[in-house]
Amino acid sequence: MRRLVPVLLVLALGVHPRAAAADGKAQAILERAIANEKQLGELDKALSELDTLLARSPRDADAHYARGWVLSHQGKDEPAIAAYDRAFAIDKTLADAAYNAGVVLARLGRSKDAADHFDRALVANPKLVDAAYNAGQSYYEQKKFAKAAERWRAAATLAPDDFQIAKKLVQAYVALGDDAKAAKARDIVYTLWRTAKDPAVSKLRSYVYDQFEVGSYRVYAYEAFDASGDLAYVYQFTVTDKDKVLGSINLETSAASREQGVPYLLGMDKAGTHTSLGVTWNRLPDYRALKVEAMKAIKARF
Repeated sequence: MRRLVPVLLVLALGVHPRAAAADGKAQAILERAIANEKQLGELDKALSELDTLLARSPRDADAHYARGWVLSHQGKDEPAIAAYDRAFAIDKTLADAAYNAGVVLARLGRSKDAADHFDRALVANPKLVDAAYNAGQSYYEQKKFAKAAERWRAAATLAPDDFQIAKKLVQAYVALGDDAKAAKARDIVYTLWRTAKDPAVSKLRSYVYDQFEVGSYRVYAYEAFDASGDLAYVYQFTVTDKDKVLGSINLETSAASREQGVPYLLGMDKAGTHTSLGVTWNRLPDYRALKVEAMKAIKARF
């Protein structure tokens, strides 16, 4: 699946999979460009051929789509968006044109425009799960959490076994403060993790439960799937600055602390050093209360 997710996942440009146009010329040019993308001059050659084709048939949606793909892979983002938009304006069933324009817009940080394009792709093809997922991500980045949840619910309906979608729903409900829905979504995440056949999922030790800003820092709150053992981090609030990890504030539990009657405490990892921060709980704290303490520590320590 193509994915647009904060920090760790890569933007991908999809290829229009529908049947070729009547003469198939644009499709043939696109397929050759894809196959020979790394060869010197091939993308320029494809673009020239597409321009010639469009000079004869200016309303060839496939040719405009192919032109968008070539331009995007040449790093010409704005012309690529314009070409994809032209393709979609001519053929409203061409969902991948709107989708791919959304991908480029998201890469440029234009989340509002990206969300609009992903929504257009969904109207054209309501089963395009990637468009639903990425629309949710674009709305989440705008802090439109209700719309993000709505799009991710649509994605989950299309792909109920998708772990990435399931954890995104948790994040949306946590952001909305809807504890009941967050708990149900969390249960699904745990079930998908326990039953996963994909090693990339089954080997995970934690997942992103929440993400938020503290000043200019982006914080990712990881919840451990299994917080047992001599020393474990139940939650780890990883502090980043422009994707660089600065350290973390952690809700910790250890055999030693449990023996002392203090099963949960707040700690910090920073610059290769671990520090206890003197904040303790006799029982597992409510996440919201924990988040408040973590934010205080981040402001004070970072």
